[in-house]
Amino acid sequence: MDKVLLIWATKTRIAAHALADVRNESRLKIGVILFFVILLWGGAFVASYEALGFLKSFDPSQSPSGSTIGAIVMVRMLSLFFMMVFLMLVFSNVLIAFSTLYRTEEVDYLMASPVGVCELFTARFAECLFMSSWAVVFLGTPLMLSYGLVNDAPWFFYLSILLFYLPLAVIPACIGAVIAMLIVAISPQIRGRVFAALVVLTVAALLAYLYRTFNIERLSEAELFLAMLDAMKGTQSPLLPSSWAAEGVLNCAGRNFGRSAFYFGLLVSNALMAFVVTLAVVSKLYYRGYSLLKSTGSRRRISGRGILGRLDWVFGFLRPQYRSLIVKDVRLFWRDATQWSQFVIFFGLMAVYVANLRNVPTYRDSLLWRNATAFLNLSSSALILATLTSRFIFPLISLEGRRFWIVGLAPLARSKLVWQKFWLSVGTCICFTLGLVILSSVILRVEPLIMALSIMTIVLMNFALSGMAVGFGAMYPNFKEDNPARIVSGMGGTLNFLVSIIYIAVTIGVQAGLLQFRTYHFFGLLLAGVIAFVITLSAAATFVPLALGMRALNKADF
Repeated sequence: MDKVLLIWATKTRIAAHALADVRNESRLKIGVILFFVILLWGGAFVASYEALGFLKSFDPSQSPSGSTIGAIVMVRMLSLFFMMVFLMLVFSNVLIAFSTLYRTEEVDYLMASPVGVCELFTARFAECLFMSSWAVVFLGTPLMLSYGLVNDAPWFFYLSILLFYLPLAVIPACIGAVIAMLIVAISPQIRGRVFAALVVLTVAALLAYLYRTFNIERLSEAELFLAMLDAMKGTQSPLLPSSWAAEGVLNCAGRNFGRSAFYFGLLVSNALMAFVVTLAVVSKLYYRGYSLLKSTGSRRRISGRGILGRLDWVFGFLRPQYRSLIVKDVRLFWRDATQWSQFVIFFGLMAVYVANLRNVPTYRDSLLWRNATAFLNLSSSALILATLTSRFIFPLISLEGRRFWIVGLAPLARSKLVWQKFWLSVGTCICFTLGLVILSSVILRVEPLIMALSIMTIVLMNFALSGMAVGFGAMYPNFKEDNPARIVSGMGGTLNFLVSIIYIAVTIGVQAGLLQFRTYHFFGLLLAGVIAFVITLSAAATFVPLALGMRALNKADF
């Protein structure tokens, strides 16, 4: 345990120095980031407070137990929230554990040091736990705080949230680490096509389950409300750790401390058992998987064989320098399962959403409802696009890494490198998002004007969000880090995502507000003005970050 504490102390000093380096950053950038972070958190809190307040006052009729229907819904929603947190933590821990336990240079050093495998894992496990949990805490606190204020919960309710969250986060972290170790230990022995097929089948099974679970057709009749309650009943299963956390927090709020302590003990004991089981798996699979990953990572495929081998032919119309960079980026993306698996799941969930649009409720013939749904659909597509560009495109410049000097020696200007990343992003993302918007608009049978605005907007957003991701990535590169998740979580990645959200909100907001003036005689002039504003804003969001990124990259000394 002394070695684990030493590693933790070292990581703590590194984190302290990183925080101290923030003082060297631009005060304007720090101020902008803090402002938007507070604005985002405050907006989530206001939305949660208003929604929960509405639910509490919804339908004053009493159930047989004496509770209002709104209170029952809030309890089910709280259980659903904890279950979604649990599932999100499992998924994020699989990805983070793979990067943290195998892909960093620090692991190579620690493997060669006199540190046991279980001790090494314990030290890295704490980092996985923190990296996977901080975002959930940030986004979850507005909802929990709103729930406590709406229901006049005592002060110890807020303390119980922290106490129950800690063991709850440990269980999915252990599950994610075990899954990551199993994948690494098994995948080198399975042919690439078979492994890819298994991943696709797993994702397809998950999407089929979600489609059947959240099929709107079943919720479109008179029993809509009861059907929703019945659908959320499974979130309160006594077999789910998320249900234990929800029940413990609710009992604490109700001053039933004995039952709350029971659920807390149940959660802590299972978290400890999960960690013990994980250490047993670590002793069998961790080093084995690490060795297999290192021994198979240097295999070379014959040029021209397989899909990746034919990329040179696919991009043969491009100049050799651009073609080489694009092929390199695509190959690196495909070889990193933590990246393309997220890509598949993102658009898989959007596909489930689009598939359910054909089962809309009976009031789907309302023009107002179809137009509102079309803008909500456009907002969802834009947010997915912003997430993809921030997660996958922003780190591209930084992922050139310490070998960036090789690119600098190539017969290619640094500005051309920025343009290559930009066009790669636009060409890739527009294929998915444009088709998604067109398909959903056809299914919703929106009027031609709304469809034209949606298509125009998503095309402009592909250029603008790609320009911001590449531009901010060039302005704030991190060549010392090879983990995309850490690169994105830096100040540059945070600033890029927040500016992207503001751009999306302004662009869609002005268009949604435009529809309120449809009956006025000056609507045509107003429409032309809004279109001109959106095009101008998108052009500025595209070219200003790109220009600043090119200037910063040209001035950088490598």
